[in-house]
Amino acid sequence: MKRFIKRRFPLGLSLLVCLIAGKLLLSSAYLRLGPSLQPFYNTVLAEEKQQVEGLDPAGENRKLAEMLRKKEQELKDREIRLARQEQELVPLKEEIDRKLEELEEIQTQLTLFAKDLAEREEALNSARMEHLVSLYSAMAPAKAAEIMDKLNLETVVLILSQMRGKIAGQILAVMDPEKGAKISERLSRQN
Repeated sequence: MKRFIKRRFPLGLSLLVCLIAGKLLLSSAYLRLGPSLQPFYNTVLAEEKQQVEGLDPAGENRKLAEMLRKKEQELKDREIRLARQEQELVPLKEEIDRKLEELEEIQTQLTLFAKDLAEREEALNSARMEHLVSLYSAMAPAKAAEIMDKLNLETVVLILSQMRGKIAGQILAVMDPEKGAKISERLSRQN
């Protein structure tokens, strides 16, 4: 008979038949006990769902509210610190403003001093130039020309430009013709 079963019902088929029979038995037991086990299943399913999702709605709201309270407190603390720092900075700002006013006053004084110094230097240079002009004007034209030949061209032009025309002409007439021409050219550009 074993041969008959082996030939007619291979191993896979007999296993399938056993599984179907077991499922039928479990299904019938569930149908009989099902309504009485429903609350138990609902509780188990809800717990599993919370575990799977990792969410506890009431707990999440509490955590979120606590986190918001903590952030709010941090912001209040930061606001207090900033207000304190602003109060500390007020005297420093006033001191900086005062120092800036002092610097502007010093700068104004320095500007006036520099202007005064420039005017004095110009007056001194003018006095020196007047002295040189009177000195060369008092010399004989040949002697003045001889000395001026050794001077810088710009200096000679400055001296001759401030002399009276007749004296300057006499000195130019005695000078080297090339240098006299250059001086005359520069004098013509000045006026």
